[in-house]
Amino acid sequence: MDNDALSLKLHQKSFHNMVIIALFELIRVFKTRRGLATLAAFAVIWYFILRYPISYAAEIIQTEGFKHQVSVMFGLVGIGGLLDWQVPEMAVYWVAALYIFPFFSLLLAADQTSSDRSRGTLRFLVLRTSRDSLFFGRFLGQMLIQSIIVVLTLLATVLMASWRDPQLFTVALNSAILIFINLFIVLLPFTALMAMLSATFRSGKLATMMAIIGWGIISGLVTYLIFKFPEMKVLKDWLPGAQRMQLVRSEGWNTLHFTLVPLVQMLIFLFAGQQIMKRSSL
Repeated sequence: MDNDALSLKLHQKSFHNMVIIALFELIRVFKTRRGLATLAAFAVIWYFILRYPISYAAEIIQTEGFKHQVSVMFGLVGIGGLLDWQVPEMAVYWVAALYIFPFFSLLLAADQTSSDRSRGTLRFLVLRTSRDSLFFGRFLGQMLIQSIIVVLTLLATVLMASWRDPQLFTVALNSAILIFINLFIVLLPFTALMAMLSATFRSGKLATMMAIIGWGIISGLVTYLIFKFPEMKVLKDWLPGAQRMQLVRSEGWNTLHFTLVPLVQMLIFLFAGQQIMKRSSL
C-alpha cells in the first residue's frame, strides 16, 4: 500500500511539473522579445490573409456566376463541397489554415529543448524535474500556444463574417468549433515531430531544416515506391499532413473520420522523442 501511495504521489508530481512547464512555455512566448516578434510576424501575415485572400475570396464565392463556373472544376478534384458552406469566409479559412498552420508549427515548435541543451541549462532543469516531465510539458505548452493562436484567428474570421452579415454569427461560430478541433488534431503530429527533432539537435533552426529536408526526401521516396509498386500507395496516407486533402473534401463532423492517422503519428513521434531525450547527453 505504501508503494502504491508513493507511486501515485510521484505520478501526481510528474503531472504537476508538466502543467507548470507547459504554462511557462506560454509565458515564455508571450513575454519574451523573441516570442513576441514571432507572434507579431504571424499576426501581420494573418492580417493580410484575412484582409485580402479570405475577404475577397468570400465575396467572389457568393456570386452565382462564379459558383457555376467553378462547380464543375471543384467537383472533378473532389472539393465541390466548399461551395456549399453557409459562411464563405470559414470555407476559405479552412483551406488556408490546413496548410499554413502546420508550416508555422515547424517554426514555432522547433526549439522545445534544443537551445536549453546547447546552453547547458537542460542539465540544470532536470535536477528539478524528470526528463519525461520536461519533454511532455514542452510539447503540451507548444500545443497550448498554437491552440490560442488558432482560436484568435478563428474569432477574427467569425467577426469578419458577422460584420458582413450578423445573421451568420451562430453558423460561423459552429463552423469555427469544428475547424478548431480538426486543426488541433492536424497539428499534433507536426508538434510531436518537432519535439522529437528538438530532442535530437542542439538548434531549433537545424531541427526545422531537418524536418523540411526529411519530409522532402521521404515524400520523394514514397512517390518513387508507389510509382514502382502501386500496391504500396497506402504509404502516402502515413506522411504527416497527408489527410489534409481528405479533410477539404469532407463536410461537417465527417472530418473526424481521419483522426486515427495523425494520432498514431503523434504517439510514434512522442515515443521516439522520449527515448532520445532519455538517452541523450545533456
